[in-house]
Amino acid sequence: MRRWRHPPVYRPLVDLSTMEERHVIITYRFDRATIQELCTQLEPDLMSAIHYPTGIPPQVQVLSVLHLLASGSFQTTVAIASGMSQPMFSNVLSRVLSSLLKHMRSYIVFPQVEDLPTEKGDFYALGHIPNIIGAIDGTHVALVSPPQE
Repeated sequence: MRRWRHPPVYRPLVDLSTMEERHVIITYRFDRATIQELCTQLEPDLMSAIHYPTGIPPQVQVLSVLHLLASGSFQTTVAIASGMSQPMFSNVLSRVLSSLLKHMRSYIVFPQVEDLPTEKGDFYALGHIPNIIGAIDGTHVALVSPPQE
């Protein structure tokens, strides 16, 4: 007798709507509204790659990748916390990052050359550190211009 294999049904372990806002920000480095906006923007890309509802919902895909990026943890650890296997998380990571790259210009903006003096002045007023032109999550990243040839 032949057994029919049924596709697995994913049961999300994380529900963003039940988390306290403070916990959302600590875990994902974004507030709930920003995450929901991001999920809405990425959903078409993430839905086309996976057959919902038997697969992983787009919001869970986005949340798991944001958790990895915010924590700097390992794929296996985040996959377990998200309720999926490491190979599945690896696929999810690739899809979400590819989708994020398509929308990168609406989230990451570099100052124009003519705006640099104003940017430097504004950042100096905030922290009294000279020659700062931007910030990434409060982390200091030294940018060095390439050598002139």
